Amino acid sequence: MTDPAVPILVLTRPEAQSRALAAELDGVGEVIVAPIMQIVCAETMPDPTAFAGVILTSANAVRCGPALAGVDAHCVGDSTAEAARQAGAIVRTVARDADDLVARISGPGPLLHLRGEHARGAVAERLTAAGIRIEEAVVYAQRPVALSAEARAAIEGDAPAVLPLFSPRSARLVGATVRPGPGLQVIAMSPAVAGAWREATGGGAEISDAPTGPAMLVRIVAALRRRVP
Repeated sequence: MTDPAVPILVLTRPEAQSRALAAELDGVGEVIVAPIMQIVCAETMPDPTAFAGVILTSANAVRCGPALAGVDAHCVGDSTAEAARQAGAIVRTVARDADDLVARISGPGPLLHLRGEHARGAVAERLTAAGIRIEEAVVYAQRPVALSAEARAAIEGDAPAVLPLFSPRSARLVGATVRPGPGLQVIAMSPAVAGAWREATGGGAEISDAPTGPAMLVRIVAALRRRVP
């Protein structure tokens, strides 16, 4: 039986990321996996071996992208770097976020940014401005899907619930379809994510100490352990 004193965790990231996070939190409490976006891989792929290396800002780019065995990779986030390693890439950079990545890459070029249809951080534009040759290839799309009735009920209900949000777009998509209930605690990965949630709902959000998966995990666990008296 679900303990009513433990908040319900609502995960709205794409299926693979939500399931991976749920596995890390196994046993913490009730988890609702309700992706607000579906990852759709592109049908045609570029040849990364024609470049000095690839830039990977999401693990989805690894899952949907071309073969990376033996290819140098510059990654944002530990999960993206781990996915790249498992795909056989040689990880040269593991950056904290897009700003950190841009600051740390000095060449050589040309580099290929494998990304989604919707991307943040203007990585290619900023590196191009720094004099590094960059090309971009969209290897997946993030298609919006309807929020499940179960997730909506948890977000809008009176019972305690925790909603982690990892991108401004997901914050806007979720926020546009719900009326947050009094028991909801939102955890935003960055100020930009919190801002998107506020614009969509008028509500506030707790902001992660760093825009990283591990920092978000710490916040989520802490929120789930705040038992209701």
